[in-house]
Amino acid sequence: MIKVTIFQKDNISYGFKIKGHALSREQMESETGDVYDLICNSVSVLSQSAVIGLTEVLKLPIKYDTEDGFLHMNLFNLKEEEVKSAQILLLTFEKSLESVIMSLKSSFGKNKCNEYIKLFKKEVQDIC
Repeated sequence: MIKVTIFQKDNISYGFKIKGHALSREQMESETGDVYDLICNSVSVLSQSAVIGLTEVLKLPIKYDTEDGFLHMNLFNLKEEEVKSAQILLLTFEKSLESVIMSLKSSFGKNKCNEYIKLFKKEVQDIC
């Protein structure tokens, strides 16, 4: 399962963490996986677009870590005006993920969708 957590402080987005895959390795090998690959690809493209937009377009010195099935990025090292400039991209990322999830729910149903991806919002004071 993919777990996406969006970190917020006073309704301002300060980053996100994505962990996991839509299916386990065993499930990917045994089940027909095109649809499941689309879930992982959608989340990957959206999250990478956010990071690329922040680093290469806005030129913000964000902190991020990435591994297979994992991406963690945060803005706590940025100045207030830099955080504000990042909000459009981060809100677009969030709304796009919500759209992917809504599409999955309409295609597979809520219970089946929840087996593949979940979106959480977490109020934080600081992210290490």
